[in-house]
Amino acid sequence: MPSSPRKEEPYETLHNYSIDYIKAIAQVFGWRVRASKGSQKGPDLIIEECGRGAEGKEKIEAVMFVESEVGHYESEGVEKYYDKLSKRLRPYIDEYKAKGVKDFSLVVITNAPRKHANYVEEHEKELSEKMGFQVVEGLTLFVVPALLVKEVMPAIFVRAAGAPPILV
Repeated sequence: MPSSPRKEEPYETLHNYSIDYIKAIAQVFGWRVRASKGSQKGPDLIIEECGRGAEGKEKIEAVMFVESEVGHYESEGVEKYYDKLSKRLRPYIDEYKAKGVKDFSLVVITNAPRKHANYVEEHEKELSEKMGFQVVEGLTLFVVPALLVKEVMPAIFVRAAGAPPILV
């Protein structure tokens, strides 16, 4: 008997709600959005801020990666989470760097913001090396409590768009 195809996650999940909300805000700001939901490979969202370079060609000026841990069980701990996350994101970051992008940011939506924020603050240098861009909590890496996504994401987009490029 053939197996049934995997069903798409329902829209009503808290995980998908936060992703869809952020996607809508990014589009309001005029950023281009690529989503990887469910079992698809890649970050939950890759958000590109595009401008016009020399000769009027479109140029990606900044990239924001969004990962939502809402609805995921974080049994391995925060350190292992960031090890796995950096391994998944690094190829994307290197690809964008090859295209001339210098400005990166990462948003992690979580139900355990204090654990994440403390870890990021204590390991910024190590995370910067693993990720491939300078990680500074509150400037290039934003830990967002799941309950405050709606309230803080617009401010994060403004902050990320106005942050000067920082290179490792």
